[in-house]
Amino acid sequence: MKYRYASTALLCVALLMGCSRQVFTTKYYLLEYRPIAKNKKLLLEKPIDKRVQVVNFKIIRSYDSNRIIARFSSHQINFYRYSLWAVRPQIAIADLLVQHINAYQLFKDCQREYLDENPDFEISGEIQQVEKYESHEYTAAHLKMRFDLYDYSSKDRRVTHALDREIPIPTGDMTIFAKVLSDVTQEEAEKFLVKVVEWFQKQEADTTQVTK
Repeated sequence: MKYRYASTALLCVALLMGCSRQVFTTKYYLLEYRPIAKNKKLLLEKPIDKRVQVVNFKIIRSYDSNRIIARFSSHQINFYRYSLWAVRPQIAIADLLVQHINAYQLFKDCQREYLDENPDFEISGEIQQVEKYESHEYTAAHLKMRFDLYDYSSKDRRVTHALDREIPIPTGDMTIFAKVLSDVTQEEAEKFLVKVVEWFQKQEADTTQVTK
């Protein structure tokens, strides 16, 4: 009888351990989208004759982690232990922006890094908040950040685009959370690129007016 109880206890422990491994498996999520060149404002007859480098975005220290952040109030955050970013947001967004720019062929050349020559312009920015709001009544994806275009030589900022967006999502679904943030990043990157193109077009128009 004792052996039977011992066997049953061991079986229960094994089952519990199996369930624990299944429930607490670490999962990785991506900020990712496939840019499609369909915005007429970004479809140029020829690329802008400039070299552009996109560098990693700055990020507020408390968000500089591969662990996804849950915010419970204005003064309380926590880290999901088993839900991680596959690539940190400040790197992922810079990578996506290069893909976005090159999908439209906006510039003569756009890369993440130049080794043998300097670019003409640099794109960077800052991520202030990238998180998931959690409460009993409300769950949302939240992204607050800024895109910037700088003159590489003078370091003067030429174009900026800031956003602070909060999108309600189903509770507990991290895949939807990552998808919503990816969609927001795509939409706002497109708005920023429209501003960039308009700035270059204005510069060209002003130059043409002066030379007449």
